Amino acid sequence: MLILMFVLQIGGVVGLVGYLSFRNGQKAVNELATQLRSEITARIEKELRGYFETPHEINRLNATAFQSGILDIRNAAFGERLLYQQMRIAPSVALVYCGSAQNGEFFGVLRSPEDGSLQLSYSNPSTNFIRQYYGLDVRGERTYYLREANKPYDSRQRPWYLAAVSAQEYAWTDIYIAFTTKLPNITASLPVYDELGNNLLGVCATDVVLPEEFRNFLQRLKIGKTGQAFVIDRQGYLISNSSDEPLMVGRGETAQSLLAVDSQDKLVREAAKYLVERFKGFDQINQAQQLKIKIGDQKKFLDVLPFQDGFALDWLIVVVVPEADFMEQINANTRNTILLCFAALLLAIVMAILTGKWMTQPLQRVSQASDQLAQGQLNQEVEPSFITEILTLGNSFNSMAKQLKSSFKTLERKNEELRIAEENYRSIFENALEGIFQSSPQGRYISVNPALARIYGYDSPTEMMNSITNIGEQLYVNPQQRTQFRELLQKQDTVKGFEYRCYCKDGRIIWTEINARVVKNSRGKVLYYEGIVKDITERKRQEDELRRQLEELKIEIDHKKRQEEVATLTESSYFQEVQQEMAEINLDEFWTENS
Repeated sequence: MLILMFVLQIGGVVGLVGYLSFRNGQKAVNELATQLRSEITARIEKELRGYFETPHEINRLNATAFQSGILDIRNAAFGERLLYQQMRIAPSVALVYCGSAQNGEFFGVLRSPEDGSLQLSYSNPSTNFIRQYYGLDVRGERTYYLREANKPYDSRQRPWYLAAVSAQEYAWTDIYIAFTTKLPNITASLPVYDELGNNLLGVCATDVVLPEEFRNFLQRLKIGKTGQAFVIDRQGYLISNSSDEPLMVGRGETAQSLLAVDSQDKLVREAAKYLVERFKGFDQINQAQQLKIKIGDQKKFLDVLPFQDGFALDWLIVVVVPEADFMEQINANTRNTILLCFAALLLAIVMAILTGKWMTQPLQRVSQASDQLAQGQLNQEVEPSFITEILTLGNSFNSMAKQLKSSFKTLERKNEELRIAEENYRSIFENALEGIFQSSPQGRYISVNPALARIYGYDSPTEMMNSITNIGEQLYVNPQQRTQFRELLQKQDTVKGFEYRCYCKDGRIIWTEINARVVKNSRGKVLYYEGIVKDITERKRQEDELRRQLEELKIEIDHKKRQEEVATLTESSYFQEVQQEMAEINLDEFWTENS
C-alpha cells in the first residue's frame, strides 16, 4: 500500500504533463510534415515536367529538319550531326530518330547502354532494312562500322510510330522494351507531314529510359528517413520509384510493367492497395490528396498528386512517409519524460521499501522458503515471527512442508514400482512367443511385438506397421471376416478363439487364431483393439489330416464289415445245403425237361 501510494501520485502527475507535451508536439509536427510533403510532391512534379518537355521540343526540331530535307531519313546520307548535338545537349535522352512512311526506313542516334558513347543507326533498302550501327566522332560524323541487328526493322510497325499516326499530333507510348537497349522505355513521338499537310512523311521520336535518370532524382530526394516516392499510371503500373526494386516483370520483349499493388516494397504495395480501396481505382483521383493511413502498427502520411503534361501523359505522383520519421524528436522527448517518471517512481519505491522493510522481512523468509520448496528442497522450516498472522502462516507452511516430504517419498516409491512393472510388461511384450498387438478401429496397427511380426513373415515390428495400412484388405484372405470380427467386438467387447486365414509378407496363406478386446475411454469411445494372435496353421493341417484319416478308416471299416457278412452267409448251414443241392442237379436233364 505504501509503494502504491507513492507510485500513483508521482506517476499520475508526470504522466499527465508528458501526455500534454506529446500531443502539442505531435500537432506541430503534423503541420510541418504537411508542408514538407507538399514541397516534395511539387519538386517531383516540376522535375517531371522538365524531364518530359525536352523530348517534344527535340521532336519539333527534327520534324522541321525532316520536312525541309536536312535529315536524310530514306538514304541515311547525312543528318547525324544534328541528332548528335541534340543528344549532347539532352543527356537524359536515350535515342533520337525518325522513321519514314514510304518503306519504314529508320535514321537515328542512340546512346550506347554499355559505355554511353553516341552511335549512328539506320536501316533502308540498301541494308535490306537491317539496322547498321556506326561510331561517331566528336563532330558527330560517322567513323567506322560497329555491328548490325539480327533481323529486319520496319519503323511503321513500332509502337512509337503507330501512336503518333493514331493521335495525328504529339503522343506518348506505353512503357515498352527498347529494340536496341532492351531496357524499358517511354517514347515521345510526332507525325511529320509535307508542307501542305496532306501526306504523311514519317514520324520523329525521342526515347527516354525511365528507370535511370528520373529514378536517380527520386532516390536523391530527402523523404524523411524511410519515406518512399513513386509514380504510377492510371492502370496502377509503376513508372518509377525511389527504391531499387525492378520496375519490369519478365525478360526481353515479353517484359511488362510491375503493378504497384504487387510491389515487394511494403510502403509502395500497401499505399497502392489503400488508394484502390479508398477511390475504387486510380482513375478516380482527379485532385491532390493528403491522407493519413495505417500500415501494420504504424501510421503513414500519404500524398497523391495527379500529373498531366498536356501531351497525353496522365500519371499519379505518390509520396508515403512514416509518421515516425517526423515524430523522432517528439518521441525522444517522450522517452526522456518516461525516464524521469521512472526515476521518480524508483525513488518512491526505494522510500516505500525502506519504510516497510522491517514489516516485510518475515514475509521474505516465508517467500524464500516457498521458492526453495518449489525447487525440490523439502527440508524447509520457517522461524517463528513476532507478528501473529505471520506466525500462523509459518506454522501452516511447516506443516505443509512435512506433508509434502512424506508425499514425495510415497510418490517416489510408487514411481519405482511403476517403473519395474513397466519393465516387466515390456519384457513380456518383447519376448512373448505369441503375437501381441494394438490396432485402431480404422485398420492400422498401433503397436506389435516381434513375435507377431515373425508370424506374418516380417523382419521387424516397424516394417510390419509401415507395410500394413489396412488390416482388412492386406491381411485377411476374406475381408468379410474382418467385418465379422469388428461386429463381434462391438457387441461383446471381447472375442475369443476367432479363426481366419491371412496373408504373410511373401504371399503365403496361414491360419491364425485371435483373442482380442476393446479398449475404451471414460466416455465409452473406442480407443483401440488389443489382443493375442497365434499361428494355428500346423494345427489346422493336423486337423485336416486327422479328418482325412477318419474318412479313410470309415471306408475301410465298411469294407471289412461287408466281407464279414459274406463270410457269415457262406458258412451258414442253409447256404451249404443250397450249394449241395445245386451240385447234385444234372443241368442237361434240367434244361431238357423244362424245354
